[in-house]
Formats: sequence, structure tokens, C-alpha cells
Amino acid sequence: SRSPKFFAKVTWVDTLSQLAALVPLNQINVPQPVYDYNAKVDGARGPAAEASVAPASPDTQVFGVPLATDTAQLPPRAVRQCISYIRQHGLATEGLFRRSPPSTALRAAKDGFNRGQHVDLALAGVHVACVLLKVFVRELPTPVFGDAAGSCSYDTVRALPQAPKVDDTEAARQMDEVRERYVREVVLGAVRREVRVLLCYVFALLALVARNEAGTRMTAYSLAVVWAPNMARTDDPMQDVAMCAAGNAATVGGVVQLMVQGFERVFAPQIEEILGGRQRVANADDVAAEVLDVVELMDR
Repeated sequence: SRSPKFFAKVTWVDTLSQLAALVPLNQINVPQPVYDYNAKVDGARGPAAEASVAPASPDTQVFGVPLATDTAQLPPRAVRQCISYIRQHGLATEGLFRRSPPSTALRAAKDGFNRGQHVDLALAGVHVACVLLKVFVRELPTPVFGDAAGSCSYDTVRALPQAPKVDDTEAARQMDEVRERYVREVVLGAVRREVRVLLCYVFALLALVARNEAGTRMTAYSLAVVWAPNMARTDDPMQDVAMCAAGNAATVGGVVQLMVQGFERVFAPQIEEILGGRQRVANADDVAAEVLDVVELMDR
């Protein structure tokens, strides 16, 4: 039989706002469908109800805040989790980083990370993980490319040596080496050390995505198309759009394409730092995979 004393202790709630007033939501693994339903219910009650759902604090905020200068703390937990999930579950998924997930799922996952909660990406889906990764880079206080202090300027990008328009395989190979060295030494040299380390982890994943083109349908070019707009920002949106064109051009898109195609050479100093020395890099069968193995080891 049902105990009246038991039911006297039960408190019924209709929304996560009401639940958050009783129990810290960062102690509960709330499934994505619950967040989706709650967005409809709490949203109908107005912005005050939405705001009462465990807001992010400065201690837990991960999006839109400066990176840790101690590179041993990189990448942040949200980035680690997204990278690992995409690597494990997305390399046979068509349209990685190109397709848009439901906005409610994306917002719920982002808000969960910002509140310090456990976010189950298996419920959110691989495309949510992909967009979260792009959003993290896009919302860095200092953009990777732009006119802010600590960014690589567009003038530096425009000085990228141009590939020869001749049908000469050896000349093209030599020019690729020149262009990759320019990106490694000049372009990446213009941004902060912690940004270089973060990008090394991200582009290790992008290199694997491009390598699995048969399943992902994403080449280095198509990855540059979708990633460049998340890395470039100034007060001139028209200039930003023009600089994001991909291909063999002196643009942000062209640089991003080189970062994917020549990952091991462009990020050689950061790879050595992450893997612990040149000898370990030389012994690695798959450098990009070994860099990503480090990400997974961080959470064990």
C-alpha cells in the first residue's frame, strides 16, 4: 500500500526552474529531451523563469572566457569532451561541422557546460559536439585572426606566399613547404602560446576528419570553408567574409586549409610540446591520433 507519510515528503515540480530552486542542477544528469521540453514550458513563463535555471558562474563559465595560460590545463573540459566524442562516434558521419543541430539541443549543451554540469553528448548528438567546438573558438575573447592585440592580422595573412600557377609537381611541393613554414612561424607566431596549443588539438581532429573523407564527405577545403568564419573577426563584416574564402589564396580560409592539409608540419612545435619531445613524435605511427590520445587520457 502507498504510504501517506512518503507522499507527504514528495515535492512536485513542473519545470527545471522550480527544480533548480530545490536541488543544484549540476548534481543531476538531465537528459536532452527534458531540456527540450523545459525550453517550451519555461520559455512560455517568460525570461525570469529561464534565468532561474542554475545560471553560469564565473567559476564554471567555459565559453567566451580567456584560455588558461598554463597550457597543461588545455584544452578545457568542454573542448576535450567534444573532441573525444567526435573522434569516437563521428568519423563516419557525413557533413561533420557543416550540418546544424536543433538550436534547443545546442543551447542546452552549451548552458550545461557553462554551469559546470555533466553534459551527455550521446543524447545531444555528434552535430551538437561539432558546433560547440566551433562556437568555443568563435567566442574566444580575442579572435585567432583579426585586428585585436593577440590576433594574427589580416595583413600578415595576405603576405602568405602564393602557390605557382604552373603544372610542375616538384615546384608545387616546394611552395607548399614554404607556405606551411610561413603559417607555422609567422601566422601562428602572431597568436598567443595557449591559442597555438588549443588549435593544435582542434586541427588534429580536423586532420582525421579530412583523412576520413569517404565517410565524412569533408575535405580540407570544405573544412576551411566552415571553420574560417569562426576564427576571423573584426569590426568590418564585409572584410571578414572576403578573408574567409578558402583555396590556394592568401586568406584566412587558405591558411585554415593549409593547417588541415599540413597538420604535422604546421603544428610541429606544439605537437612536440604535447607529446613530450621530438623523439616521441618521430616514433609515432599516427601523429594526429597520438595528439588526440592525450586528450582522452586527461579525463581518465
